[in-house]
Amino acid sequence: MGATRVPGHQAGDRDRHHDRPCGRPVALTFRRRRPELVAGLLRAAGFALVSRTVREPTPDQVSQQAFLIARRP
Repeated sequence: MGATRVPGHQAGDRDRHHDRPCGRPVALTFRRRRPELVAGLLRAAGFALVSRTVREPTPDQVSQQAFLIARRP
């Protein structure tokens, strides 16, 4: 079977909320999760972790980005 890619996500412990991005009223919350937590959830669901990459923030980003690839045995 092929690998299942978990979409990239912001890594961290705290959510980030915006209520007026670009000057317009909006409720927008970015849910941040530690890669270890997401990997544990994948393992608990029966997946085997194939790859884990954590990219440090670039100057225009505020948090790390995590990318996980898992496979169901």
